[in-house]
Formats: sequence, C-alpha cells, structure tokens
Amino acid sequence: MRDMAGDEDEVRHAYGDNIGWRLKGYSRQHNGASISEREITREEFVRIRPFFDAEDNPWLVDLHQVVPEAWHDVEKVLGPLDPEQDYYVTGQPLDWDKDPVQAAREVLDERYPLARAAFLGGSVASGTYTANSDLDMVVIVHDLPGAFRETFVHRGWPVELFCHTVESFQDFVARDTKDRRPPLLHMCAEGFLMLDADGTGQRMRAEARVLLDAGPPPATTTELEDRRYGTTDLLEDLIGARDDDELLFVAARLLTCVGELALVVQNRWLGHGKWLMRRLRDAKEDEIVDSYRALVRGEGPERFIAVVEHVLAAAGGRMEDGYRRNATPR
Repeated sequence: MRDMAGDEDEVRHAYGDNIGWRLKGYSRQHNGASISEREITREEFVRIRPFFDAEDNPWLVDLHQVVPEAWHDVEKVLGPLDPEQDYYVTGQPLDWDKDPVQAAREVLDERYPLARAAFLGGSVASGTYTANSDLDMVVIVHDLPGAFRETFVHRGWPVELFCHTVESFQDFVARDTKDRRPPLLHMCAEGFLMLDADGTGQRMRAEARVLLDAGPPPATTTELEDRRYGTTDLLEDLIGARDDDELLFVAARLLTCVGELALVVQNRWLGHGKWLMRRLRDAKEDEIVDSYRALVRGEGPERFIAVVEHVLAAAGGRMEDGYRRNATPR
C-alpha cells in the first residue's frame, strides 16, 4: 500500500478542485459499454486512492490494481462490488463542459457592461472545444486609451481577450491582412456574435466576411522570391544533413516555410501552429504534412524532399543564383 499521508491535498493539487469521479463496471464475459455506473464523492475517491497507483493514467484507474488483501477495505468505502464485473474509476472535469457562451457573457457583464459589440471565436464558437480550450473574445468599446490583449481565467476557463475600438480594430486588421494572418477577421466573421448594442457588431461581421472571402493581397515579386529563397536554403540544409537530430530541426523549420509558400502560391490566408495545418488541409495540401510525418517516423527524407521540390517548382523554382537584397538605410 502506498503512503498517502496528506492525500486529499495531493488529489487537489494533481487534479484541481473541479474534478468529478465515477465508478464504472464492465462485464467480464464480453466487450461492450459499461453495465453499471455511478458517481462517487471526492471523499470516497481519496479513501480508496491509497490502494492503487494512478500515476500512469490518473483519468482511468483500474481497480484490479488493488491487492486481494485490500479488496474488503475498498468495498467498505464503495459498497459491495459484483465479482462478475471489472471496475474502473474515471475522473472528469466538472467545469470545462459548462456553457462557454454563458461564461463569456459573464465576462462581458462584469468587465465591459457598456461594450458596443463582442465576438466569441475559436473552437468554442465552432463547438469543437475540449478541456484545454480557451475563450477567444473580441470586445469593441467606444472609448479606449489604447487597444490591448489580456489573458485571465474566468470560472475555470482561460480567456484570451482582445479589446478594441472600431478604429483600432480596423488598424490591426489592415496590418494583419498585409501579413496574411488576420485572426481578428476570423473571430468576427466565423465566431459567435454575443453582443450588438448598436448595430456595430453586424456591420463588423459583414465587413469581415467580405474581406476574408476576398483573400489576402497577391504576393509581390519580392515576397515570392524571398519565400522561394528561404525554402531553397532550408531544402539544401535538409539534403545535406548527416545528423538525425539536425535533420529533424531543419525539417521542422522547412515544414513551415514550404507550407506557407504553398499557400501564398494559391493566394490563401496563412496561420501559425495548428492554424497553418488547418489552412493546408483546406488548400488540399495534405501531401506536405503526410511526407513530413513520414520523415519524423524515420522513413527517410526523400518523400518530403520531393514534395518541397514540387512546391518550389509551382512557385517558380529554386531561388539561389542571383538573389540579392540591399540593406535598409540607417
């Protein structure tokens, strides 16, 4: 039996205060859904936890880890258990699956009661949120000394808040559009319009949709050459890599460069991290990701190299000989 002195504090530290626990029983005779299920209290969980090791997978605890000598003590806490069932204790957060829109509205009511418009974007607005999702909010106010971004927690939800006036919003959108990454446009055009006090929200949503549908500005010759040069340079590093770790690091950087180049050629919006992957998927550029995945799995870089060469050819070919950029005057 493990030494679990101060166990309740350990449970609170490891899992947070907003975890609920459930006892599930499955038939030993056949596979399928659970045949018994009931809630157990935090106190009950704390009392039985000394009998098993939950470090490997704390969200799914197999009661068969309990030694036979201690089984009677477990039943004293949980009550009689059916010997024909295999039992598991599962934990799940209690707060993250509460209505995120309501939580976002509370933020508005408490912090910005006089806001003109507010949008809730990201995975919450699309209904694909998870326990790790946050509330991405754009709030438009009338009088603001300066636009700002703020991160905080409300009712268990991490909040990423972008506060603007209409004018500062437009300034940021213009800058982001030039860079081909307009997160504010996406939040307003595709998110949930939570508040529209005076028609500002509807106007901003309509304008955002028009701008998104129009796509980014066409790439200039200079931008395209710069991107071709950067991709070519990393491709040469990849081909010449003789160290496995070096290969992985170069390939990771090249994945971003070639992915962005492919999107620029198609005149599509860009994105960082997971959003770059989603933009590539929308553009039917799955082979870039698939070939990179093959490299990471140890299948060799040849497939990834061939895909990069193909993207470069579509962009105008490799850019090496004759590339020159003058330094900006100081």
